[in-house]
Amino acid sequence: MAQVKKLSIALALCCSLVASPVWAKTFVGVLYPLFGPMAAIGLVQLADELKTMPDVEVATYLHQSWKALVDDINRQPKGTRILIVGYSLGANNAILVANNTSYVDSIIALQPSMLTSQESLTGKVGKIIEIYNPNRWMTFGGMGSQKLDAPNIEYIVNNDTHPGAQFNEQFRSVVKSELTRLSAQDNLQTAQAKALKGSQLSKQSPTKDVKSTALAFATTDPPKHEPPRHGQPKAAQAKVEPGQQRKAPAVFAQPPKPQPVLVDTPRPQLVSADAFLTSANAGNLVVQRTLTISDMKEYVKRCYRNSQTADLIR
Repeated sequence: MAQVKKLSIALALCCSLVASPVWAKTFVGVLYPLFGPMAAIGLVQLADELKTMPDVEVATYLHQSWKALVDDINRQPKGTRILIVGYSLGANNAILVANNTSYVDSIIALQPSMLTSQESLTGKVGKIIEIYNPNRWMTFGGMGSQKLDAPNIEYIVNNDTHPGAQFNEQFRSVVKSELTRLSAQDNLQTAQAKALKGSQLSKQSPTKDVKSTALAFATTDPPKHEPPRHGQPKAAQAKVEPGQQRKAPAVFAQPPKPQPVLVDTPRPQLVSADAFLTSANAGNLVVQRTLTISDMKEYVKRCYRNSQTADLIR
């Protein structure tokens, strides 16, 4: 019994996994600048806002802890969207993260620093957006003026100081818009997976239970008609089964009732002379003759043999 119970639980779990819709969350890794979150209050607030969004997981890292972000990205399930947001030295190290992972969907780099060595992008990244200030004198000698080297990068120029760039509404809007774009791709993938699953189910043949049910329905006996009850109208007595047309009731002629045979004794009646004209039909030939007085006497004798009238005629 215990083994059967374990097998049933495992089967139920497998069915729940197969029936669950395809869903890929978005993982956001935030890389802080030099001195960590104490020098990036605006980035801390942005990370808190992203955590309230549905189907989004946000994790923060120091810029020198970029390898921990690589490990977390590599542990994400297949299909998870990856977004990296880096500020200052964190923006520089976002390229190192991409070079050590299989794929990153998007990177948003805010004012990368020129005060560190910069490597070229060798990893696979879907899209890179860099916000920088080309005037290095406004960014403490170029802390926010470094242009990253990547084939698919989009540059956005701003005039913010290096400490004030993290509070720029344009930067916050770019991050949220990119996150919305990735979420929309997840919804499109989910809809396509559901449509594909529905088309596969429609092509499957009906199960054996459906066939047996249809066969059982086809082999059932026709409904039996109950005899009409007295006192019910004829319309209520005649029931029509679904799918059958109402047929007019058969009309049978009533058999003729036997008429009683009345036997009566012959009574004398007045006979006219025309009644004694008889005719014999022989095909189309008709023979007529005229009765004489002697014939009439003979007729009376036969009919009134015992009456007084016969004696008078004698």
